[in-house]
Amino acid sequence: MKFILAFALACCFSTGDGTVYVCDSPNSVAFHYKRDCHGLNNCKHEVKKTTVSEAEKLGLRLCGLED
Repeated sequence: MKFILAFALACCFSTGDGTVYVCDSPNSVAFHYKRDCHGLNNCKHEVKKTTVSEAEKLGLRLCGLED
């Protein structure tokens, strides 16, 4: 049962290869699934591609504007 639940959650929340986007700023708090997310509009630094696990290791959370 736990395996089925884990598989279902992985299917629903997966972003394919796990790629996310982050603003390369010391003040960043979130990662974004879409490069054109409104949450990245104020980024004055480079926007970098990374993985969810790497973003979480940096202490970042999912952007609240993701739909």
